[in-house]
Amino acid sequence: MRRERDRELERRLRDLPLPDEAEAEERSWEVVRAAYEERTPVRPTYRARRLALALAAGAVLLAIGLSPAGAQMSDWVRDVVGEEDAKPELKTLPAAGEILVEGPDGVWIVRDDGSKRKLGDYDEASWSPNGLFVAVTDGNRLLAVTPEGEVRWEIEAPATVHDPRWAGTDVDTRVAYRSNGDLWVVAGDGSGEHLVAESVAPVAPAWRPLGDTKLGDFSGHVLIYRSGSGEIHAVDADLGREIPNQRGDARLLHASEHRTGHGRLALAPSDRSSARMRPTRGGSELVLPRQAGIRKRVLFSAPGLLTGPTWSPDGRWLLIGWPRADQWLFINADDPTRVKPFENIAEQFGGDASQAGDFPRVAGWLLPQR
Repeated sequence: MRRERDRELERRLRDLPLPDEAEAEERSWEVVRAAYEERTPVRPTYRARRLALALAAGAVLLAIGLSPAGAQMSDWVRDVVGEEDAKPELKTLPAAGEILVEGPDGVWIVRDDGSKRKLGDYDEASWSPNGLFVAVTDGNRLLAVTPEGEVRWEIEAPATVHDPRWAGTDVDTRVAYRSNGDLWVVAGDGSGEHLVAESVAPVAPAWRPLGDTKLGDFSGHVLIYRSGSGEIHAVDADLGREIPNQRGDARLLHASEHRTGHGRLALAPSDRSSARMRPTRGGSELVLPRQAGIRKRVLFSAPGLLTGPTWSPDGRWLLIGWPRADQWLFINADDPTRVKPFENIAEQFGGDASQAGDFPRVAGWLLPQR
């Protein structure tokens, strides 16, 4: 009985968050990301690399024998070379919708049948709420284009445009973006460009869902951003009036800041759940945070940096990137043993897998209303 109580106490202590756990995790993640980006890429062809690692693994396994350690080493080797049986070309997506991708040579759309369309030689991108348009950046220009690549409008900003974020309803939208260290907003038809905040932090803003602001007389378009000193602010994007912060603002901002590239937090479409990437010793793991009555679950772990995650529109699948293996992995959130891997990802979006910055970034997975 005492042993059972000890085990229960140990389990509860293990699940408790450590002091400053979030801050320590953030620092660890930055170290992992910096090491990955600064490495010297030396990468043979994928199959040659797989063969070389398999031969090396065989020698190690013979040396240590068929012991529990040997089994663990076998799992480790499998992880190093990537998920087995990965398809060499991106095929049908496991859920309906279209994926917006920022590649090294431009912005792409991947449809649910696996077909791809390049929108143009743009830098960053953001879906409109209904998927009818995409906000893209090109130097100091912000443009709205159709999924076929037709330009509908464009504006010229004071300096290079970063982090476009499009939000609103089907008929009343706004696009926020950063330029020259300041935060700007423009209507979804390209009109009414105006400054919202000066000297903001170099991270993406976030839109509060319409209807979530209950205090005062506001337009409803509330933008959350981080100041240059790191503080979180909420502002009426139309009136320029600062308003009180709400409990969920930090979560929304954190998800928007890390939506692309080496993202860490992704809110499910229902906004009732989330997934996050966190660093481990020598690698990364994808986890679903603790919820009422449910312990935190690790869905996937691997050596090296993992990017994402991105939820499917139906909230059933998570897309993550594995640059070291040059793979995209679609992982079922309810049954993480169901993994759909695809390799040669960098090349499919105009990149070179041997170059550290060429692995594509996912900018959203949306079910278009068109």
